[in-house]
Amino acid sequence: MRLKETTSSPKTHGPPSAQGLEFLAWLMDRAFRIPGTKIQLGLDALLGLLPLGGDFLTGLIQVGIVLVAITRYKVPKVVAVRMASNVLLDLALGTVPVLGDLFDVAFKANTRNLQLLRDYEQERTRAGKTVERSSLRFVLLLAAIFAVTLALVLVGFVTVVAWLLGHPLF
Repeated sequence: MRLKETTSSPKTHGPPSAQGLEFLAWLMDRAFRIPGTKIQLGLDALLGLLPLGGDFLTGLIQVGIVLVAITRYKVPKVVAVRMASNVLLDLALGTVPVLGDLFDVAFKANTRNLQLLRDYEQERTRAGKTVERSSLRFVLLLAAIFAVTLALVLVGFVTVVAWLLGHPLF
């Protein structure tokens, strides 16, 4: 398998599922360019604008990419957790109105996950199966950031609801 990084539309090379993953990551993260800028966005950011279910739909697609990486490419658990963390972070922050949509444009979880898969394949080709401690540290750091972010979103939501009901918490 060869997963080659692309910034424009994907090339036609490699096994069909590698092509499919490249195309899907490109479509979800980089298919469109805002005229007059270098900013690229894809269906992830656009579908995230839908008030009910947009982020859920894009999350399903992202989970599909992770599942293909786990089942077809047999990525180690640490890489799979990093990929899943990217999806969870994108989902958690993507649900915040406006800021979440801007985050989707900047973060590009699908492209990040494809790069993790490329890196794994290159390392596996070079030295066999390896798990790096830096990957484990990254996963733990990302899990902590995700937990704090989720807690802040929850506190913000409860505060707004309490304020709307006339019972301010602070």
